[in-house]
Amino acid sequence: MKIFVVDVRPGVPMTTFIAAILFIPVSFQVVHATMTLTPSVTETTRDLGENILIICETEAPDSPHWFGPDGSQIPSDAEVGLSARVFAAEQTTSSRLFVNLAEEGDEGVYACRTDTEEATLQLILQLPLRIESAPSPQQTRAGSDYKIVCQVMSPTTPTFTWYYRGDVIDIDAISRYTLTADGLMITNVMTSDAGPYTCEALNPDTGDSDFKDIVFNVIEDDTTPQLALDNQGSSPLPSATPTLSSDVTSSRTAALPNMTSTETEEDTGDTSGDNTSMVVGGALAGTVILMAVIVSLYIVYRKTAKRREGRSRGRIHTANGADTREK
Repeated sequence: MKIFVVDVRPGVPMTTFIAAILFIPVSFQVVHATMTLTPSVTETTRDLGENILIICETEAPDSPHWFGPDGSQIPSDAEVGLSARVFAAEQTTSSRLFVNLAEEGDEGVYACRTDTEEATLQLILQLPLRIESAPSPQQTRAGSDYKIVCQVMSPTTPTFTWYYRGDVIDIDAISRYTLTADGLMITNVMTSDAGPYTCEALNPDTGDSDFKDIVFNVIEDDTTPQLALDNQGSSPLPSATPTLSSDVTSSRTAALPNMTSTETEEDTGDTSGDNTSMVVGGALAGTVILMAVIVSLYIVYRKTAKRREGRSRGRIHTANGADTREK
């Protein structure tokens, strides 16, 4: 507002003075403060357990404050600290409301207020979308009908997308596939249906989603996949037993110590223990045979040496006798 000082001189009529006042231009500056919320809605739906942030801003430096559903003022971070679950970070022209790990009791209408303004927002909390049950692996026999289970908890009806080996499955294009509320139904399962699947659920209202990877096995015969895997994993050692004649084998067996294991092996299809015993037995048998050959050669050598020694002594004795007779 502008203030003017008017000099009223003597002799000037009062009507002239009043007219002058009426026609003096006067300007007034009116401030219209506006308050905004982010998100800029009057109602928002969030998930239980979610961290929520609502921002209140005003043009006037009026220090806005947040009030909870029960009408009480939300404490500031200066009072309770940043580690509190619910608090407000207040500044001169703004205030940020933090609701961490939202609980059911946090639901309701929140108000941001100054001395002259107020803005409200209603917070609605719901259970988040999540996949509750999607076991992996799942399996069935070839030729049977089977549903790959994928059970979802969602506040609204979710939409599903199924993937096979990373590619989207066109449910409408494959007559053997049927989409259900809790899984993917496969009619007349074939071995080619085995492999990695992915179940993806989406809440179209909030954009919340979840997914699970599922391994699907198909059995072709009576052998369970686990037993078949065990049989593939066992690789018997090659036999290291030397080829011997029946006589040598029986004599070797009689001379060998008892190498039978004192532990009883379980019938698991693993023959590595028996093969190891055969390798050790073969090595010991070869050692025994080699020692027997060496001993035999030594005995023959000793006998031959004695015979030669006896012959040499006989010649010397005969020569000595002839010398005696000549004398």
